[in-house]
Amino acid sequence: MIYQSKYGEIYYQLSGKEDSPVIVFIHGVGMDHRTFDKQAEAFKSDYRILVWDLPGHGSSTYFENQKRFTEMAADCLYDLLNSLDIDEVILVGQSLGSIIVQHFQIKYPRYTLAAIHVPGIEISNRMGSWTKLFVPLMISMFKFFPSKPFYRLFGKHRAVNEEVQKYLSRAIEKAGKKLVLRITKDMVYDIIEESPRPPKRPTLFTYGEKDLFFIRRVTKKWHLRESSSQFAEIKNADHIANQDNPEMFNEAVRKFILEYQA
Repeated sequence: MIYQSKYGEIYYQLSGKEDSPVIVFIHGVGMDHRTFDKQAEAFKSDYRILVWDLPGHGSSTYFENQKRFTEMAADCLYDLLNSLDIDEVILVGQSLGSIIVQHFQIKYPRYTLAAIHVPGIEISNRMGSWTKLFVPLMISMFKFFPSKPFYRLFGKHRAVNEEVQKYLSRAIEKAGKKLVLRITKDMVYDIIEESPRPPKRPTLFTYGEKDLFFIRRVTKKWHLRESSSQFAEIKNADHIANQDNPEMFNEAVRKFILEYQA
């Protein structure tokens, strides 16, 4: 299905059990809704499932605008949910999706029943404002990096499973390096700059045991600051843990949802 938004034509799929809690899956930078194929299949018999392609990703188009991509995507999701008459959701965000989840919680707090981060990086200014000086330099370095190796390395260093690596490389090539670098810059500023805290909701934090040490450390610290949150380390998985080890990830998600609903 296509939703005509002010940010582009947004591709989405709504499936699963009618009149059930809605789980919204938000993919990472350069990817698309297929990231969550194994989750959509596993949960559709008990929940309503919404997967979608972020603007400029997969089958969605993107109208250039001055908004930070992460905040724009949160607004786009809000408009999409309203068009579907959905006003309560469980949000699942993978990497970039985690940041979008937080912006959505801040801007539209009454919509979010629970949040799941796969993994999560908290939006805040904990890294220090001085680090903003390095962002243009980092982006410039990547601009001069040849595109083909860039796409290949993106897949290779974010997943353990070879098929997942191939999917990531193909998906990011379709999105294009220009958009990916623009979004990466916005994500870094989200992490650096001061931001309000999302309202308290039942939360599950996950990461792959083979993910970068920095990602694992900040995710675990965030979990420890959220006294009521749950945490799951996904074995034999890298940054895209839900694809590398879908069975273990799905089990952790199902357990979390059932416990918070009890």
